[in-house]
Amino acid sequence: LAPYPVLVVAPVFGARRGRAGGFAAMRIFIHNVDTHIGRTLVEELRKADGGFHRAFGTVANSVDGAPKAVKRILSRDDPKKAKKMVETIQSCKLVVFDLFNSNIEDLRFVIKALKVDPTSNPPKPTGELDGDVTFVLISSAFVWAATQVDAEDRVLRESDYARRTPVRGSKYEQWKEMEELVFSCFNREGSTVKGLVVAGGVLYGENGGNLSPIFKDAWCGVQAHCILGDGKNRIPLVHVRDLARLVRHVGDNADINAAETPYFLAVDQPPPAEEGAPSLPPTQADLVQGIVDEVCDPYEVPHVQEWPEPAEDLDESDIAELRDLQDAMSLDLVMEPSKHMLDPEFAAINDPQGWYCREGLLKNVRRISDEFCSRRELKAMRVLIAGPPASGKSTLARNVAAHFKIPHLELHDEDYMNIVPTLSQRVCRYRGFVLDVGHLGFTEMEKLFRFDIEVPPDEDDEAAVAAADDEDDSGAKAVATKTARMLNEDICPSFVVVLQAPKGLCKGRWLKAKGAEGEFSQRWTQYSNANLSDNHCLADFFQEIVKCSVFNIPVAGKDEEDIFESTRIYMEREGRPFNYLPTSDEVAAQILERLAAKELAEAEAASKAAKTEDPATAQQGEAMRHAARLRVLARHEREQQELRDLPLREYLMRYMIPSLTEGLIDVCKVLPENPADYLANYLEQQAAELAAGNTTDDPSN
Repeated sequence: LAPYPVLVVAPVFGARRGRAGGFAAMRIFIHNVDTHIGRTLVEELRKADGGFHRAFGTVANSVDGAPKAVKRILSRDDPKKAKKMVETIQSCKLVVFDLFNSNIEDLRFVIKALKVDPTSNPPKPTGELDGDVTFVLISSAFVWAATQVDAEDRVLRESDYARRTPVRGSKYEQWKEMEELVFSCFNREGSTVKGLVVAGGVLYGENGGNLSPIFKDAWCGVQAHCILGDGKNRIPLVHVRDLARLVRHVGDNADINAAETPYFLAVDQPPPAEEGAPSLPPTQADLVQGIVDEVCDPYEVPHVQEWPEPAEDLDESDIAELRDLQDAMSLDLVMEPSKHMLDPEFAAINDPQGWYCREGLLKNVRRISDEFCSRRELKAMRVLIAGPPASGKSTLARNVAAHFKIPHLELHDEDYMNIVPTLSQRVCRYRGFVLDVGHLGFTEMEKLFRFDIEVPPDEDDEAAVAAADDEDDSGAKAVATKTARMLNEDICPSFVVVLQAPKGLCKGRWLKAKGAEGEFSQRWTQYSNANLSDNHCLADFFQEIVKCSVFNIPVAGKDEEDIFESTRIYMEREGRPFNYLPTSDEVAAQILERLAAKELAEAEAASKAAKTEDPATAQQGEAMRHAARLRVLARHEREQQELRDLPLREYLMRYMIPSLTEGLIDVCKVLPENPADYLANYLEQQAAELAAGNTTDDPSN
C-alpha cells in the first residue's frame, strides 16, 4: 500500500460466538477509512448481532478524517510499521480494498500480506494463513462502460462479468487488470482466501460522491450545469450505503463460491415506468435536471456537444472531481442489481434494515439533498431583522445577505402574507434568507409563521361528545372539529436580530436621509404600537412561541461594521457553517484589511484638508479645538470629583438603582430566555439614551 497511515476497523457482519457462547468480534481491514467510501464502510460493517466488530485500515489523506470507531491507525512509512501492518492484515477475516483511492502498488502490498506473490506469472503462494479470509475489491461500473450488449435485452448482469470492457485508454483498463489480479491470486484450488469484486454504479449519498459538483453548484445557485448531447443515456447509480451493505453481505456469506460467482453488481432498482416494464436507471438529462429542480431555483439546464473547460480558479482536486463527474455523465448502461441485493434478507442487521435507497436518487432526492447538506455542514441561515425606522435594518440585512450569500427579502405591512411562497422556495429551504420585517409585531409574526391543522375530537371532551350526538338536517351526525396552531418550521427563522435605538437618533437619521418628518412619525407610531407598548411584541413571539433566542443590539454609538460583526458572531455562536464561505481566518483578515483601508482614507482626507486650509484659519481652528478639549477635560474632572465626594449609598441610589430597577421590572415582564444578557442589553441601551440626551452642539457646555 502507499505509505499512508492505516486504520483498524471492527467488522459488522453476522455474530460469531466465542468458546463460552458469547459474542466474538471479527477483525476487518478497510483500505482508506477516511474517504467517502471508507467512512461508510466502517459505519455499515461495524454492527453485528450482539456487539460490534473491530476494524483496521489505512488513511488516504489525514488521520483526523478517520472515524472514531477505528481502533488503530497503521502505516508502512518504515519497515517496522510495514511489518505491523502486514501482521494486522493477516489477523483479519475480512479485507476490503477500494480502487477509487489506490493504485496497483497498494493492491500488491495487501496481496503479499495475504501470502501470495502477485508479481509472479502465475501468482504463487508464499505461505499459509491461520484461517479463511474474504478479500473484497470495490470497483465500479466504469469498468463496464464499453461492454457490448444484446440489441433486444440491453440489461447487463453480474453473470456477464467476463465480457466487461472499459473505455479504451481510460484508467479503468487498469482497474480491470487489478480485478483480474485478485481473481488469479486468490480463487485457485487450495486457497484459503476468497477473492470477490463488488462493482458499484455511480456513487451518490452522504457528501455527494461522484455527483457532488452537481449538488454544490445547485446549492450555491451557480447555473453552471450542462447536459452532454441529447442526455438520453442511462446512468446506473447506487447509494454508497447500499454498496457498503452488499460488501458486508457477500463478505459474510459462506455459501458464495468465488470460483463460480466472484463478481457482484451494486446498483439501484428504480421503479419501472409502467407495470411489467423493466427497471431502468435515470437518463443523464433527468438526473441533472432533477437535482437542479430540487436544490435551487429551477431553470432549464442547457445541452452541450462537448464538455466545457474547467474554470481557471479550480485547484487540482476540484478538476479531478469534475473529470470524474464527466466520466459518470457519459455512461450509458442498464445494469441489474445483484441477486443478493434482491434477497428479502439483504442487510437485515443494518439500521434501517434492507436497502437504504432502493428506488434510486430521483425518488429520494429530498433525502439525498439533506444528506449532502448535513455531511458538507451546509446550514440554512434563516435570519429575521427587526427594529424601529432608520435604525439600520436594511443596511444590516444587505450586509448579512452578502456575507452568507442568501436572498434579502423585505416585508410590507399591506401584503406581508404574500411572502410565504417565496420563503418556501428551494433556495430559501437549503440556503436560507434575510427577512427585513419593518415595523411588524407579534400579531403579524403569529399569522406568518403558524398555521391551523385539524385534530381529532377528544373523546373525553364533553363539548365534543355533545356535538357529536346532535344530528343535522340530513340525519348525519355533526362532529365538532378541533384545530391546533402549529409552527411552520420549514420557513420559521433560526436567528432573530432586533435593533434598538432611541427615537431621537432614528429621527435624526431619517431627516438626514429622507427629510419627511411626517412619514417618520407615522412609521415610528406603527412600530411603537406593535413593539414598544405593554402588549406582546415581535420578540415575545420568538421567545415564547418559537423558543428561539432574540439578539438585541443597541445601535447608538456603533457603526454598521460593528453592528454586522455583532450579528455575525451571534449567528456563528454554535460554530461557523461551511456553506462555501471564507474561513474564520479569512474573515478576520478581511476585517483588518477594511479597517486599515478606512484609517488610511481618513488620514489622507485629513492631510488633504490640512494642505488646502489657510494657515491663519487653520491656526485659529486648532486653537478653538484645543480650548474645547480643555473645557471637556475640566468638566470631566469636576464630575469625577463630585462622584468621589458622594457617599457610596447615595452614589448607587442616584446612578444605579433607578436604571437597574427599571431593567429588572422589564425582565419580569418579558421573561427572556437569557435574563442576564437581556438585562445587560437593557442597561446598555439606557446608557446610550442618557449619553445621547446629554450631548449638545455647544462644546462650551
